[in-house]
Amino acid sequence: MYDFKIYESLSEELEILWSKLEKKSNKNFFQSFDYIKSLVELEKNLLRIVVVFTNKEPVAIFPLEIKNYFIFKVLQWIGTKKSDLCNPIILQNVDLHKDKDFFINTWNNILSKIGKFDLIFFNNQPEKIQKTINPFVELFNTYSFSKIYQIYLPNNFESYINEIKLKDKTHHYELHRTSIKLNKLEENFNVTFEISDAYSDKIIFKNVIQKKIDQLELKNNKHNLDLKFIKVYENLIKKDKGKYFLFKIKVNDKIISSCFAIIFENTFYYYIPMLISKEYNNFKPGKILIIKLIKWCFENKIKIFDFGLGEENYKKHFSNYSLNIHKYIYYRNLKGYFLFLILKLLFFCKTKML
Repeated sequence: MYDFKIYESLSEELEILWSKLEKKSNKNFFQSFDYIKSLVELEKNLLRIVVVFTNKEPVAIFPLEIKNYFIFKVLQWIGTKKSDLCNPIILQNVDLHKDKDFFINTWNNILSKIGKFDLIFFNNQPEKIQKTINPFVELFNTYSFSKIYQIYLPNNFESYINEIKLKDKTHHYELHRTSIKLNKLEENFNVTFEISDAYSDKIIFKNVIQKKIDQLELKNNKHNLDLKFIKVYENLIKKDKGKYFLFKIKVNDKIISSCFAIIFENTFYYYIPMLISKEYNNFKPGKILIIKLIKWCFENKIKIFDFGLGEENYKKHFSNYSLNIHKYIYYRNLKGYFLFLILKLLFFCKTKML
């Protein structure tokens, strides 16, 4: 039997429950309390954070908010536009999806008490949160629109290479070719792999993001990198310096590629990669950096390498695991139905164009 309570602020009581559940759940960085708190501090949306209990013990948290989009009120995951992954936090070994009718009834009771809104739009939902099945994907009428590629790192780099070789010879060839290019680069130039962390080096996140924005806008690529996004991470870096790193490949003291990364619960998030110089493009500096990062993860006992949203081919070549990412959209009233039809049409057209 499930009970639930809806919180409209990040109260001390909620923080205690959240921290307790975090320690015993399969989770990702984007649903950590610190990350959510940093988002909430900069947004003015209506919080509707649902804590689900069994025998007065928290077994799940649904971090939700109601956001205004013009005349529409949309129920969504907190930080939908800024987060690679949006999902509930669920206690390990708790299978909310097992009894469909019971979960749907509980969810409908939650919706009846959550307040007024027109549409539900749950974006960027992984089918699994590590080993835990996401009930909002398993039990709802969602559709998959993208993937996240990951590497579940084995005992050592050699085992990883052999695993890729057995999985796909084409991918193994790409890895082998990248290793050859790295060797040639190191034979002919002074190559250094530098790591900046927020403890010993000042990472100026605003400068990192501005370089990425410049690159994206030069290619006319859309992005959500704005001042709020920068402020979220500046606040996070100040609070916990040990999670945030800037990795660089230098050739003759010139940066050719870099990556701002997050490390959370033995997962390495390959978050903001950049090609800085075109001078050595024939050596594939982005892929060379990935090889260096994977080796660094082995040295530092990291378990999972996460490439983030996007189905770029290079991510497939390096990965040994992938997650389907889903959208769920449904209307609450006539006004919501109108928006539902518009969004369905937009998603259909976008899918047809891909």
